[in-house]
Amino acid sequence: MNPRSRPSFNGVALIPYVILVLLYVTMVLLEPNLFNFRWLGLKTNDAMTLALVAMGQTVVILAGGFDLSVGGVICLTNSIAALYMRNTPAGMLVMSLGMLALGAVIGLLNGIAITRTQLQPFIVTLASWSVWGGVAIWILPIDGGAPPRGFINALLARPGGISLSIILIAVFVLLWLVVRRTRIGVAIYAVGSSEKAAHLNGINVEHTKLFVYGVSGLLAAAAGLYRTAQVASGSPLAGNSFIMASIVAAVIGGTSLAGGRGGLVGSIMGAMILRLITDVLVFLGVSTYWSTLCQGLLLIVAVVVSSVASMAKRKELGT
Repeated sequence: MNPRSRPSFNGVALIPYVILVLLYVTMVLLEPNLFNFRWLGLKTNDAMTLALVAMGQTVVILAGGFDLSVGGVICLTNSIAALYMRNTPAGMLVMSLGMLALGAVIGLLNGIAITRTQLQPFIVTLASWSVWGGVAIWILPIDGGAPPRGFINALLARPGGISLSIILIAVFVLLWLVVRRTRIGVAIYAVGSSEKAAHLNGINVEHTKLFVYGVSGLLAAAAGLYRTAQVASGSPLAGNSFIMASIVAAVIGGTSLAGGRGGLVGSIMGAMILRLITDVLVFLGVSTYWSTLCQGLLLIVAVVVSSVASMAKRKELGT
């Protein structure tokens, strides 16, 4: 058997899990009586908004793009839902579905602009972020709004004693494990690795990009809705902090900024890591403003490790 044909151990993929365990152990040492299943549910609730937008961002990065418009989508859906959601089951359902559809449409518009004009995703989605963020400010100039209590209770529910956020994350993980083996899943990785090679192999690059940007917009809208329930109010600036954080979560989770490598499970771990960093700083008595510095350092380390691993892999394959 040719040594080059043997599957190699991917240590990089274990990095987010190692970091998560180290953070958990640190918090156990700092506050041993805090940790139980209820605490896990609370932490998952706390990370859920970021996890949703990070999953959408990851799908786009896998296909070789970026989506800065997620910030504008979160701002817009959070503002509309907090301000106009009616306190009836039908009203809450219609508003939620409407916001999800709006996010998907915004994502599709981004994809159309990118594929038809051949502009860089960074430029297109930056402009989109500005436009929809501006619309959010026009709708809700200052923080406010009062989403229905039933909506809040529904998203923060604990069916069977298990937080809904844990159930949702499990569903997304299972769904992704299925999707990544389908034709569209293979296409996403292929387009991210090489658009030209993907096209030559019969993959519709344009449709794949439309799909990933539509998914990103959909999940960003879901994040906006979850944020509405989480803080019980709206803000026209709610999504801005999630743009960089979603990219950091994806990269920490093992997704390559060059595209073609990574996955949603690692990004969920990355979102949990970023939220736990803030908790550790609180327990250590350090200002949470340092969390941004920690995020930046983790991003640098993750990018460097990923680059070194990629170079080692190419050297191993003799390319």
